[in-house]
Amino acid sequence: MSNIQQDTSTPTASADPITHLAPKHSVPAPVLELIAQARTLNKASIYLIYLAIGAFLVFGTLKSLTVFHDSELMYTLFHYLPYTLVGLTIPVSCYVAFILFRYRLSQPSMLALCLGVGFGLFLISSYVALAAWIGVAFMFKANLTRFFNFLEQP
Repeated sequence: MSNIQQDTSTPTASADPITHLAPKHSVPAPVLELIAQARTLNKASIYLIYLAIGAFLVFGTLKSLTVFHDSELMYTLFHYLPYTLVGLTIPVSCYVAFILFRYRLSQPSMLALCLGVGFGLFLISSYVALAAWIGVAFMFKANLTRFFNFLEQP
């Protein structure tokens, strides 16, 4: 028990100045803003997917009623609206994948597999490919959630 207190406000010559000044999980503010923007865009993409599923259920149910069997509008809304809504998420998912790859928030092989399967399924069927894109946004959501949970750790 010594009464001599050491000055901790300045780093010693042997201490690394970067680790002394930066917190344990330091991420530059512009990078953090880009990742937060990607999370917001991914969240919007998930809402579009929910909307597409809802439109498919509602307009599919209405189309099955005898009143709307011959309705061209109901067929168009049932068939093309969900495709369009999920299709709008593809560029957003590609941007989020780029952010995840750029800042190494996900393994590059997982991103390549996810995007490769998503685009590759268009060779087989657009219906199957768009169904696969529904899962892409949710996988990216899990990656972004893990990253922000990591930052909140002490």
